[in-house]
Amino acid sequence: MERLQYLFGKYASGEATTEELQEFWQLVSAHGEEDLLRKEMQEWWEKDDLSAGVDGEKTLQRVLSEPKPIRRLRPLWAAAAAVLLLGFALFYFLHQPHSKPAPVARAINSSYKNDVMPGVTGATLTLADGTVVPLDSAGAQLSMMQGGTRIAAKNGTVEYTGESTSRQVLYNTLTTARGQQYPLRLSDGSLVLLDAGSSITYPAGFPADRRVVQVKGQAWFEIAKDATRPFIVNSDNKQIEVLGTSFNVKAYEEAPGVEVTLVEGAVRVTSGTGSQVLKPGQQAVLSTGIKLNTHADINEAVAWKDGNYEYKSRNLTYVMQDVARWYNIEIVYEGAKPTDTFTGGFSRSLTLTELLTILEMTGIHFKLEGRKLTVLSK
Repeated sequence: MERLQYLFGKYASGEATTEELQEFWQLVSAHGEEDLLRKEMQEWWEKDDLSAGVDGEKTLQRVLSEPKPIRRLRPLWAAAAAVLLLGFALFYFLHQPHSKPAPVARAINSSYKNDVMPGVTGATLTLADGTVVPLDSAGAQLSMMQGGTRIAAKNGTVEYTGESTSRQVLYNTLTTARGQQYPLRLSDGSLVLLDAGSSITYPAGFPADRRVVQVKGQAWFEIAKDATRPFIVNSDNKQIEVLGTSFNVKAYEEAPGVEVTLVEGAVRVTSGTGSQVLKPGQQAVLSTGIKLNTHADINEAVAWKDGNYEYKSRNLTYVMQDVARWYNIEIVYEGAKPTDTFTGGFSRSLTLTELLTILEMTGIHFKLEGRKLTVLSK
């Protein structure tokens, strides 16, 4: 137990070596007494204050490849001991009551014939003249001028600096395939993090009177303040007007509407003839009208930008849509789609079989063949 406690601390702090991880899982599997082990781990967690050694933002910092710290929305993982505990256990496993105790995660299911790696930093940049430039974390080096704006791609990000000197507005498009995400620094200093299967079209240099971009898929925005030039995001004939704020837009084609979640500042959303000003902590779904949620779960909406997923009573098919995009896989259902809901969270750095091991705790089972994942009927 002393060795298991030591390895648990190494795992929870993210400092375990490959050999230590393997030994940790072997000891967990060999222990056999789940209730006792769960109690022991909770005591170790509280005694050693292991949350101090875990950084829930490490993934985003690595993606952005910038030395400056990334602003924390609030300590997401501090309240989710289970996720920190094993890197991917269900949320509230230790800190909330359950009618039935959650099982301790065991070694990865060895029944899968192959594995699929998680998404990576990568995108395709299409310039105004139609030139296509592939981008990745290794950094296809790019340095060029376009209408007075310098475009530079290095260390896994693309950055625009300088204002446009051209009368003609030159539009670029950044596109992520399934299994990719990529950060973008616009010419006004605004930061955009583009999620898998998404795109953003924007001017290389914003004109003097406006800042307008077009988005598909999911993107996180941190908008540079400029009272003279409101920032406008268009998506599927819906509009989000910003003065200076942080917010998330989720606008995939299979979704029932454009989902806007406000973290900081204020935005005005418009759909058809309807308009609504959002306050921090609110969420709006723009479809034929505007559906407002005044007590939105911000963490659930933006966890992806910090390298994680979080769900609160989400239908399993909703979860699997995110999984399909991030792992670039095809998902099919054997029989009717499950109606089960999932409450939990996991890191986007998990391999697919590690993730499936978590989801199997809900009683759903899977068959993985190459990049085809079958959700089996119960």
